[in-house]
Amino acid sequence: MAATIWVDNASFETLPSAGLPTTCSVPTGCSYSNASIPGQEIPGWTASATGLTGQLQPGPSSGNTAFFDIVPDGLTIAYTNGGTISQTVGATVELGLTYTLLVDVGLRNDCCTFGAVNLVIGTTRIAATGTSPAAGQFSTFTATYTGLAGDVGKSIGIELSAVGEQGDFDNVRLNDSTVPEPGSMILVGLGLAVTLAVAPKRRHRRS
Repeated sequence: MAATIWVDNASFETLPSAGLPTTCSVPTGCSYSNASIPGQEIPGWTASATGLTGQLQPGPSSGNTAFFDIVPDGLTIAYTNGGTISQTVGATVELGLTYTLLVDVGLRNDCCTFGAVNLVIGTTRIAATGTSPAAGQFSTFTATYTGLAGDVGKSIGIELSAVGEQGDFDNVRLNDSTVPEPGSMILVGLGLAVTLAVAPKRRHRRS
């Protein structure tokens, strides 16, 4: 069974102490922050020193769809213009657990490219893959890794980045699940077969 691993501010709805102080120049109901400015840092996330990153409320709740037709979870997303935002979660790698990272990646209606997502195990980056989002939409990108003996105890991180203008992200999810070994599955199957074989058969009475 899968277990959820805590990701801080996973949907970016927790705003910086200064809020989202900058109003977008064209669409109404749109505002954003600049994480390089004190008081505008993305809570729970670390922004790179290069590029422009922050949080964005593009405005679908006000009826404005100039940037996006929808926002997957809440009103707020994260954006990067040539920068990276990252987070190291509290869990570390355990042997045999499969870690799955899912992130909704958006493509603006008016411009831009979509960003990249990495699951980071220690210093190793595992690129998430998915279907390119349509303009104004979000698409879920997924990265998966199964813990090996040499990686036990290593950190688990998330990186969201874009080399161009503009990467947009929302609804970050991370979970783990045990992958049964083939031998254990054979034993489960044999046990079920034996149980069925020795189970008492119900007799039907004739009327």
